Amino acid sequence: MNFDYIIIGAGSAGAVLAARLTEDSDVTVLLLEAGGKDRHPFQVMPLAFLTVGQSRTYNWHYETEPEPAMNNRRIPIGRGKGLGGSSSINALICIRGHRRDYDRISEMGLAGWGYADVLPYFRKLETNWRGETPYHGGDGPIHVTPMNYKDMLYEPMREAAKAIGIPHNEDPNGAVQEGISRMEATIGGGKRSSTAREYLYPAMHRPNLTVRTGALTLRVIVEKGRAVGVEYACGGKIVEDRVNREVLLCAGAYGSPQVLMLSGIGRADELKAMGVAPVHDLPGVGQNLSEHPNYTNFYRMRDAAGLTPFLRLDRATAAVARWYLRHDGVFASNGAAANIFLRSSPDYDRPDVQLTPMTVSNSAGLWFPGFTAPPVHCFTIRIGVMHPRSRGWVRLRSSDPRDKVRIQFNMYQEPQDMDCMIRGIRKCRELFAQSPLREMIASEVFPGKMLESDTELAGAVRKDGSHRSHPVGTCAMGVDGNAVVDAQLRVHGIEGLRVIDASVLPEVPGGNTNVPSIMVGEKAADMLRGRSMPPAAI
Repeated sequence: MNFDYIIIGAGSAGAVLAARLTEDSDVTVLLLEAGGKDRHPFQVMPLAFLTVGQSRTYNWHYETEPEPAMNNRRIPIGRGKGLGGSSSINALICIRGHRRDYDRISEMGLAGWGYADVLPYFRKLETNWRGETPYHGGDGPIHVTPMNYKDMLYEPMREAAKAIGIPHNEDPNGAVQEGISRMEATIGGGKRSSTAREYLYPAMHRPNLTVRTGALTLRVIVEKGRAVGVEYACGGKIVEDRVNREVLLCAGAYGSPQVLMLSGIGRADELKAMGVAPVHDLPGVGQNLSEHPNYTNFYRMRDAAGLTPFLRLDRATAAVARWYLRHDGVFASNGAAANIFLRSSPDYDRPDVQLTPMTVSNSAGLWFPGFTAPPVHCFTIRIGVMHPRSRGWVRLRSSDPRDKVRIQFNMYQEPQDMDCMIRGIRKCRELFAQSPLREMIASEVFPGKMLESDTELAGAVRKDGSHRSHPVGTCAMGVDGNAVVDAQLRVHGIEGLRVIDASVLPEVPGGNTNVPSIMVGEKAADMLRGRSMPPAAI
């Protein structure tokens, strides 16, 4: 069959494209998704995101190669599998990044990607609880809600932060990012606001949109230097569909470089070694992988406070029933109390550390007295290095599209990244040494107060550290020989082919990457439709 556009991947950006392009009734779109529909019974229950994400049905479950600077551990990687992609399984945190993150892209010679250029698209994509403001949208598809539950203990955290000079910030997505702010999440009416639910489902009735799930892309078909179609496996058959206009690759920071390489677009010598005939030598494909390092600081509480009491079996059952009936209560939250952005050194031009505190453990489960082990009532605080210098890669494991790619973060290969993480750990300790948090905790569990020196803390990070599931950069925008796409997201050297997802961002933004990915989809949809929004006057 022939379509005007074929979109590969129905994730945070791909679902946006499918919805926006088919607003024009004379444009036909085929959307291919290797996963299935988002039908988990807890799919849109915000606090159940870990339960949904652990499923093999909804998560690709990648892992890294042995990481040299992390005791050669293979680190698990979760990525959304199915309609909505990672927006259907993520922790729902709504952060755009710092304005300098986008101005830096513009300064690389990529016109149209400065903060003033992307802010209109951040506004367009959201319905913010504040309503329409110079920084926020009031009628977009993605709903944004503050997490305002007393058991998250935001107020004690804010007071402790104030004691060490961290200011209160009403809006980290506004004029200033730095400070402590109440958590805001992509939740509307107590339900997950994914791109599947908010963009794709309302568009599914359109006759010019065809959605095929369980469709694994085998390759982009390139003839005479132009992408002319896609070959994919679906329903036990190999299907080849053609495009009248363009192929739009939206398979994410791991999937998009894989599809390019399987199509013969990448580093020619590596493709030959995998048994793939090179079509176009483009050495940047799969390079420049950037990811936020993460370490979790863990404190045991003196009392049975926070969110852990809600996980007692009888209380959790009642809370789930309440959520199904009314879509409110603590299960309508993502469990995180706050965002804290800080500069670990006054010399930096933007925050380099993000702290995400919660009053529950990420590994917490249901419990009941006399039948399970006693629960641990705790504060956990995730420490993220926002602007890592280390870069990794994505490579083919074989020429079989069913084989997952090889992934190497090379995390902490640049010593400045570990220095930043250690400063973040020390800042957490300083925070929890202040009243009223000091009186609420019994002990530091991880990394443990016995570990004091930089060497000891680095050892703890190498042993137990992980990442934030924010991969970008593997099909980076740029103007040099290492770039994969240009400022219009067109693949260098191939006509009729664009990459549109987080993989095009040259550097990981200073924050969570779901909302930036949606912004990329919104901005690219306008590019394809021959329009643009005027830059913001901010």
